[in-house]
Amino acid sequence: MTRQANALLVILVSFLLAWWLRFGHAALPQAYLLAILFTLLISAIVLPATGAFRREFEWAMMRRLRRLVAGWAVVVLVLVSVAAMLKETDTFSRIWFGLWVLLTLFGLIALVLFTHTAASRARRREQMARKVVLVGAGQPAQRVELRLREGSTTSMNLVACFGEAWSNTIVRPIAELAEFVTANKVQEVWIATPWEDKPLLEQALDALKEMVVDVNVVPDLHQYRLLNQGITEWGGLPVISLAGTPMTGSERTLKTVFDWVVALILFIVLLPLMLLFALLIRLSSSGPAFFRQKRHGLGGESIEIYKFRTMKQHLEREGQVTQAEKSDQRITWIGRFLRRTSLDELPQLLNVLKGEMSLVGPRPHAIEHNDVFKSRIPRYMLRHKVKPGLTGWAQVNGYRGITDTPEKMAMRIEHDLWYIQNWSLWLDLKILLMTPLVMIHRNAY
Repeated sequence: MTRQANALLVILVSFLLAWWLRFGHAALPQAYLLAILFTLLISAIVLPATGAFRREFEWAMMRRLRRLVAGWAVVVLVLVSVAAMLKETDTFSRIWFGLWVLLTLFGLIALVLFTHTAASRARRREQMARKVVLVGAGQPAQRVELRLREGSTTSMNLVACFGEAWSNTIVRPIAELAEFVTANKVQEVWIATPWEDKPLLEQALDALKEMVVDVNVVPDLHQYRLLNQGITEWGGLPVISLAGTPMTGSERTLKTVFDWVVALILFIVLLPLMLLFALLIRLSSSGPAFFRQKRHGLGGESIEIYKFRTMKQHLEREGQVTQAEKSDQRITWIGRFLRRTSLDELPQLLNVLKGEMSLVGPRPHAIEHNDVFKSRIPRYMLRHKVKPGLTGWAQVNGYRGITDTPEKMAMRIEHDLWYIQNWSLWLDLKILLMTPLVMIHRNAY
């Protein structure tokens, strides 16, 4: 049974168990039968789209768990929204629904823990006697050695190292490799050399050419580390992707739907407050309530974002955007409050609804700032691989407000790229929940 099928089974069993606990019998009304069929259909679409069943997360238990729990939260949100739109909320028992949601949550957590434990034990039994040797040099060999010695990760027995000396590890000469592999019945050889050290790689492969042993070569891509590295095949040729699109099609669709639904709810709830801010802005100084500015969006394309106007109307030099500073005389009294609390960004909910922005993502910088920093900070423009966001990983970690030095901007970019590389629906939910706690910041003027 696949992991996806197991998850759907947990949802179904939890549904029936919650019904029995609430009503004490097994006869389901037609409305409840339709509800479980609809839930299984939605779950079959949403849960895989979170990436919870992707092979690269096979041994990353917490990442798999977070994505699965976030997927179930989205399913519950969809169910509540559909029931509310159809005015069917009174048809279903609230106690039963609460029991079902909690039982499914605990069931999914137990499923992940059980399958991970069972798989780890099976793998450990399979590989306990599996001997591995490492051939390499420099930092690439150090990194692979560290991973191979982490028994919780690989459960492999690293018995010897060959090649050129690195760190404090005892390294044997490459001339002894073939004899050692044969004498010690080694099953795997891992090769990790610097990109430019082709002779060592060739010597190792030549020594092993007559051996019945598994050989794994770890390419030294660390110095080229950009975004979403992976190895694919094109026309029968291996292709190493250094800066690819980080999300799959289903993940992008899930993020887009999540953004639109939550942004619509927030816009409706916050509309009276936004109208009040607009009125206060108009009363505080002459000019429109909203401020528009061109910024880079997905793929580096130009978009026009909306903000509440926080400054008195003034002219900037051509191609220049002056960031606000402490005691800046251009800022109005209501504008200072809006900037300190980040509430001036609320109109960007419209950008989210238009599909130009996301709720969570790298904050869009002024085009003039991009022109300045893209040549100074490596990988700067890779932040445009995803839609810009209302809030982001950099902002909730304190890298918000004025960026008057390359060092401050570099730290923001590092956080933005980490977010892109590690995206999940759970991470988006986490950032959204953290955002209100960090909205007031001393670096925002």
